[in-house]
Amino acid sequence: MNQDIIYRALTRDDCDKFRQIDRCEIVEDIYYMRGGNLVLEKEYYDIKGLDNIENRIMNLKNICDKGGTIYGAFHNDTLVGLVSLRGELIGKNNDTIQLSSCFVSKNYRKKGIATKLIDMLKERAVQLGGKKIYVSATPSKNTVHFYMGIGFQLTDEPIQELFEEEPEDIHMEMNL
Repeated sequence: MNQDIIYRALTRDDCDKFRQIDRCEIVEDIYYMRGGNLVLEKEYYDIKGLDNIENRIMNLKNICDKGGTIYGAFHNDTLVGLVSLRGELIGKNNDTIQLSSCFVSKNYRKKGIATKLIDMLKERAVQLGGKKIYVSATPSKNTVHFYMGIGFQLTDEPIQELFEEEPEDIHMEMNL
């Protein structure tokens, strides 16, 4: 199936296709930061789909409007994966770019799609002058393990405004 996946940059008009992503997932373990350490706790969530879809689509359009980049993975003209990178440099050294979203539809996970999309974003981040990519990741076990498995590490210094937006997320960065 991977050879049937088409990867490409998305335009502002493509952002409405975000509705095609199947976000369904059973989560049984959640990470928390406790005393500077990741602690895994049993928690059960049956995620039926994406919440706040209209707001998420508007955020994607704003990323396009502000010089950011969105890449999508398509199977038979259906959007099955998406990653977005904000266009502005942030952080104390003004050398970090935020990976603001990463989604892969349920039936397409664990097939290398997100890794390929993030590899594309890493190249774009370097073109934009970034030396690091920052993500505030959903604290589910699968999500945290995915990011760590491709080279992200816990950040010693969370970016304050991003931490304040999502204090329960696991804040990580990757050197480029």
